[in-house]
Amino acid sequence: MLNIMRRTKEEALVTRESILTAALEVFSQDGYSAARLEDIAQAAEVTRGAIYHHFGSKEELYIALVTERSAGVNQLAEEIVSQGGTSLEILRRLLIGLFEYLNENEEYRALLELAVSNMGLTEGLESIRDDTVKGRRRLADLFQEMLSQGIEAGEIRSDLSVRSAAWNLVSYMNGLGLIVIQDPGALSLREDGEALVDTFFKGIEP
Repeated sequence: MLNIMRRTKEEALVTRESILTAALEVFSQDGYSAARLEDIAQAAEVTRGAIYHHFGSKEELYIALVTERSAGVNQLAEEIVSQGGTSLEILRRLLIGLFEYLNENEEYRALLELAVSNMGLTEGLESIRDDTVKGRRRLADLFQEMLSQGIEAGEIRSDLSVRSAAWNLVSYMNGLGLIVIQDPGALSLREDGEALVDTFFKGIEP
């Protein structure tokens, strides 16, 4: 009985992941508004009823897709910070790591492109917008904390406006991400990431 229950649960998880993968493909191709659950079901090789069973609606499917498939970048950031080092060392590793992740992870780039293309949509998707704002502020807070520690350690200019520098860094990252999404051939974050990060660091070091 336990084996049957375990197999049923595993099959349900596989079906759920298949739906999420198909949803990213269809949403990316057709856009959120034009995407149909019938097309997602066909791409996932499941019934439309299976989508309702796992997610309830197109809105809930989209929210689950963005939330769950973006979790990897948060985990990466936590791992990099946990490695320790000076504030500047951690910050530098974090920025380079995030740039490389964006450059190499096609699924994450597709999610960002999807988010940009659906930026004006709010009806039923308010939680996505709110989570984006909260995540951006958490990142700015993390940068402020690291920059403040760097000033205390003498690694960073004492006259630096920590808040302005943190938001400047958030904007820098968002801008580079947008370039990679809209003009992939402009630069390679794997090849150019360190130089891009060091250019910013030269402006904050003593």
